[in-house]
Amino acid sequence: MKSIKKVAFIICLSLLLTGCGDRLTEIKDAASGINAAADSAASALSRDVHSVRAMTVTYNEETFTINDLFKTILRDSRWEYDTDEARLLVNGTWMDPLFAEQQWDDAYKKQLAETGEVTVTIFIQDDKINSERSEVNLTFNGEVILQMTGEDALYHLYVTYIQK
Repeated sequence: MKSIKKVAFIICLSLLLTGCGDRLTEIKDAASGINAAADSAASALSRDVHSVRAMTVTYNEETFTINDLFKTILRDSRWEYDTDEARLLVNGTWMDPLFAEQQWDDAYKKQLAETGEVTVTIFIQDDKINSERSEVNLTFNGEVILQMTGEDALYHLYVTYIQK
């Protein structure tokens, strides 16, 4: 009697596990497919962003990467790269001494350090920065309070980096 119960139990358990095994395989396959698609999308995007961030700039006999530039002169940098337009957009919070030539008092600088948003737009052409199309904006309380374009904008960022 005990052996019949054991055999019946094993048969029932086998039937239950067989159905679960198929479902578990389906779930694993679906998760694997989602993970592979996510990895593929991430590597396609990040490859472009990382290659642009790794580009080197030489200015006044100093060489540095675009990544080093923005990590040094902006706080909380966020990067976007549009491959169709070859446009790098970097947003970050203002940090002193960026735009040091402005006559801002300490209270205003404190407010800028909290909510001043710097947006830098750079276009890449032939693996180099197209300085003529570069743009830097400082926005405070929803209003653009400072705007620079072209080579002057880039050179200002470079000088700030080198002096820091």
